[in-house]
Amino acid sequence: MKRWIARIIAGLALAGAILLGDAWLFGGTADSADAGNATEPGTAPDPTALPPAWQSMTTGEVVITPSAADDAETTGSSPRRLAVRIADEPDERAQGMQDLPAAVIADQPIWFAFTQPRRVGWHMQNVRRALDIAYINADGVVIDVERMTPGGTGYGIDAPIAAALELAAGAAERHGIRPGTRLTLTD
Repeated sequence: MKRWIARIIAGLALAGAILLGDAWLFGGTADSADAGNATEPGTAPDPTALPPAWQSMTTGEVVITPSAADDAETTGSSPRRLAVRIADEPDERAQGMQDLPAAVIADQPIWFAFTQPRRVGWHMQNVRRALDIAYINADGVVIDVERMTPGGTGYGIDAPIAAALELAAGAAERHGIRPGTRLTLTD
């Protein structure tokens, strides 16, 4: 009788250690908050469960126009369009992709808009999956694209930007977003 109790306790301790190790290594991606935001594949998360600053973001569309060099390589390519959420208020920009389910991050890029070009630093605290971020100058041209990983800090470039576009990791490449690409926000 005592042997099975010891096995149950050992199993629970092992499960706890695995969850703590996962949270430590991957920034808490297996925590219970994410489980509460889980959805079946192909279904949208409950919008009322998302942070208020996320809910307040408006939506728009980004037109992706390849650079002249890229356009020459892909003759006949036309601009692509990408639906985005727009973070143009301080609380919305501070919210970013934090505390969102991975499915929302995958499906809903954010366009960060600034009234004046500025140098901006980025972090990935409380973000559940890796992101690509495109830094955009005042002319709407991508200066650089960077990969950010959960829990990381110190991201950004040493140049003023007028906007930034955050997408799920790998999406920038799939959409042809690279330095020299023109990104134009439309409402």
